[in-house]
Amino acid sequence: MLLDNAIASSAKWLDACNARLDGAAVEASDRTRVSAGLLHLSLEHHGAIQLLISNKPHPHYGSACALLRPQFESFVRGVWFHHCANEQQLKDFINRCEPQRIDSLILAIETVPGYEEGLLKATKQNVWKVMCDYTHGGFMQVGSRNTATEIVSNYSEEQILELVSGACSITLLAAVAFSRLLNNQAMAKEILSEYQKLFQKQP
Repeated sequence: MLLDNAIASSAKWLDACNARLDGAAVEASDRTRVSAGLLHLSLEHHGAIQLLISNKPHPHYGSACALLRPQFESFVRGVWFHHCANEQQLKDFINRCEPQRIDSLILAIETVPGYEEGLLKATKQNVWKVMCDYTHGGFMQVGSRNTATEIVSNYSEEQILELVSGACSITLLAAVAFSRLLNNQAMAKEILSEYQKLFQKQP
């Protein structure tokens, strides 16, 4: 029941974000288009996670877990291209060159007003190893599809609750970043308010 409630709240959260962001007009600059595209991708990854874990009676938990790292990376890259990348780095990316490694991107982002508190660095340090394990087929993926007698999806409710919580939190960051890219502070406040209503316990 707890997991079903979390999945239902995640669906409502995605609907609230998509209702505000889908079809939003962005300026036709390379920087804005690249950043908006990456943030939109981050939101889409959450949508895919939602579909995979809601596929009853046979949810695809392993594939859903594998998308959490790409969801986080797309958000980080989107913010970095918006605020930090220079014109040559932007041009290189458009010409199919990969940006710097994620640690460098986060270091640069945390000099930007609103990101100085170190949350991204702490998040990366705390959960990166787990996200990589899920994405690249590490032991957590293998261990979560083994029982004493068979190979079968055997993810715990706690694992999937953590996945849902993580995906919803990243979507909050991406949706607020998207609102700021649109220079729409009112939308950012609305999105934060929706998140608080759904996920933060009232006193």
